[in-house]
Amino acid sequence: MSDETPAGGRPKASRPGMPDRPRGRERHAARGSTVAHGQPVVAVVGYPNVGKSTLFNRLTGRREAVVDAKPGATRDRRQGGAEWNGRQFQILDTGGIDEADESVMARDIAAQAIRAIDEADLILFVVDAMVGATPGDLEVAERLRRSRRPIIVVANKCDNDAAEIRAQDLWGLGLGEVVTVSALHGRSIGDFLDLLVESLPDPQEEDGDDTTGRMPALCIMGRPNVGKSSILNALLGEERMIVQDLPGTTRDPVDTIIEFEGREIVLIDTAGLRRRGRMRERVEVYSQQRALEAAERSDVAIVVADATEGITEADLAACDQAARNHCATLIALNKWDLARPDLTDLAGRVRRKSRQHPPIIACSAITGEGLDRLLPAALRLYATSHERLSTHDLNTALRELAEERPGPRSGRQQLSMRFLVQTGIGPPVFRLEVNDRSLMTRDYGFWLENRLRERFGLAGVPVDIEVRSRR
Repeated sequence: MSDETPAGGRPKASRPGMPDRPRGRERHAARGSTVAHGQPVVAVVGYPNVGKSTLFNRLTGRREAVVDAKPGATRDRRQGGAEWNGRQFQILDTGGIDEADESVMARDIAAQAIRAIDEADLILFVVDAMVGATPGDLEVAERLRRSRRPIIVVANKCDNDAAEIRAQDLWGLGLGEVVTVSALHGRSIGDFLDLLVESLPDPQEEDGDDTTGRMPALCIMGRPNVGKSSILNALLGEERMIVQDLPGTTRDPVDTIIEFEGREIVLIDTAGLRRRGRMRERVEVYSQQRALEAAERSDVAIVVADATEGITEADLAACDQAARNHCATLIALNKWDLARPDLTDLAGRVRRKSRQHPPIIACSAITGEGLDRLLPAALRLYATSHERLSTHDLNTALRELAEERPGPRSGRQQLSMRFLVQTGIGPPVFRLEVNDRSLMTRDYGFWLENRLRERFGLAGVPVDIEVRSRR
């Protein structure tokens, strides 16, 4: 049910003389992803804690990369779109390269950064101008020199004239142009972007294909350590995400384009959803916020659960959170190779506990079992969420449901459902006209929503019913 009439509850009174709020598709539109093919790629690299993610957020204009004062906040390489003076390009944010750190995590982070360097048309080598060139910066500079890519040295944290003067020492790195900026405060960003755009390769000729339509966005979310990144890597066929047994390995949401059955879709991997009381570090709070924001700009949420634990209350809570963000949902029961619980029993539990009745796909990121059914099921949900049902079919169903269970009474008055029409898609929004909306109870509203979902095959799709009194 809509926010004007809470799910089957008593409606909120409208203010006299005030126009109705925007309805339908505009209110629920997913923002989608800025990741795109065919645009020049700019990689942001450097030693840890020099401000790479702050610069990424500044260039993309979206606060999506987690930023923290502690080194190592960024781990996976993430991508976002940017534009300056009509020229569009892609930005790759990376974790810090620290050759002296021999830990497994540091090696994995460096490997992701090196892949970004190999994919880039232009490299932004970020250095902390307040500190100057450190031994770690010199090691990164030597690696970049071997890459034979165009490089711009970005002297970050130049918040005043004195810092800009000190930054001139960075010309000694021998990597070419040095620009001074403050990514945090936006100082000199315009001049820097002018140079960046001039350094990009010439734009490619248009191939005539229609690329104006937004790609479907599928968000992979769930509890920590259930295998979200492993599933993404298995679907991509490459180690796009760092995977370790340590919970909380992923921090930033990472958008990746994949071509499936002749169409491009965006897969978004997210950090694990924890209970608020279990988040001990500030960076975990930021990661949680970014994960929920990723759901807001997605069309379908693939909620990953652990087959060895079954479907927990936290998994169902993740489904409900995705539905509140207007995402269609399905459950990917990962680690099917380790445990095979009764799917019929689990499906019954999901139907009792979750209003959306999301379908369940059993799979294993390790063996690949069931993964071939995951994307087709998600795209079917996407298509169902964007279908428009005929008014005739809706009102035929409405009459039959009214006969099956007449509306609730209050004194001499009884709820009478007069007319039902679909007003929005993605997810579907319906307007129900009744004789008196104050008669709509929570129980009857839930029942009506569930029966419409069953009648029109909307399992896993949020249904928004706006109840209005007919005047």
